[in-house]
Amino acid sequence: MTRPTIVGAVVVALLAVQAAARSPQLGGVPPTVRIGLFLDRSVLRLEGETPITATDVLGGQVLTLVGGPWMIRPAPAGMAIPGTTFGPIARFAPLAGALSVNGQAYRGAIEVRRTPSGRLTAINDLDLEQYLYGVIKGEIDPRWPPEAVKAQAVAARTLALETLAASRGKYAGEGYTLRATTDSQVYLGVAGEDPGATAAVDATRGVVVTFRGQPIFAAYHSNSGGHTEDSENVWGTPHPYLRGVPDPFALNGPDEEWATRLPLAAIEADLRRGGVSVTGIAAIEPGRMTPWGRAVTVRVVDEGGRTQEITANQFRLLLGPTIVRSTMFVITREGADVSFKGRGSGHGVGLDQWGARAMALRGFTLEQILGYYYTGIAIERRY
Repeated sequence: MTRPTIVGAVVVALLAVQAAARSPQLGGVPPTVRIGLFLDRSVLRLEGETPITATDVLGGQVLTLVGGPWMIRPAPAGMAIPGTTFGPIARFAPLAGALSVNGQAYRGAIEVRRTPSGRLTAINDLDLEQYLYGVIKGEIDPRWPPEAVKAQAVAARTLALETLAASRGKYAGEGYTLRATTDSQVYLGVAGEDPGATAAVDATRGVVVTFRGQPIFAAYHSNSGGHTEDSENVWGTPHPYLRGVPDPFALNGPDEEWATRLPLAAIEADLRRGGVSVTGIAAIEPGRMTPWGRAVTVRVVDEGGRTQEITANQFRLLLGPTIVRSTMFVITREGADVSFKGRGSGHGVGLDQWGARAMALRGFTLEQILGYYYTGIAIERRY
């Protein structure tokens, strides 16, 4: 199928997307999210421009501190600042403005917890909309066309809400919901705020993507290389709204094509650090493949002929996501090295960020963008 024909078919398909949107469900306030910022540290530096209310959460003691800086260190029963000790959980809130932790400013409150290892973790406690202000710039350029930035804001909000609903998330035992890294979504706090990003968040306040009334796992990535992927081919779990679709909009974007060459010894070291037991790699080759050319698994053969098959996404992440940029690749042995030639960037599931940019430049709305990359969804305003 030629590219113009694909684009034409996409345009026809998008004409029906608006019908999937539901009427707004207004009312309520944004939920609170808890973001793990600095994890398992030996010391934290806290500072505010105004007085800080410090609360020993379990003991009930409340103090007012001058703006700082304050160095927080572990203590036998919790943590300590000069002249005062707290129990294992302390909460710090500024009278006004933001609090800085290790030189980075954040809205909302900062909770500090003593970890099982006897160190400290800082958690940012704030409402979801304020959190999103610090997310968008870490994921895309807020100077992109507004409809693309708004689509990213809705996806980021939806992903956070889905995590909140999913048994409080995989980090609940550590006291927070999301991490400030690509483990969840990149969150930069006040330093990550930008007028374009703030405008996109405000314009879509409370808007989420749902499937059968529930927020979806709104996966997104940089560039699909021309076709997005079914979720089970990356993470093993099928989601009916995360279906692979032709993606001509991603073509001609950054990382549409890429290449890298790595020594076998370096690959082996990376795999071993990631827990893959291998000694003396003889060959690396794609295993199962999707119909559109993305590896689902990678086979690693050692010098003794033993073959291991690991997921291609795990393989990519162990070698480095900026080195092996996607799993849409071919592999060539070149002496003691292996060459990868590929297309796209990221896992390839859900919203394509560069594709969204191209769609917005062509005049598509955020509803049409989201409705194309997420199959069978509705778009609702929850608050």
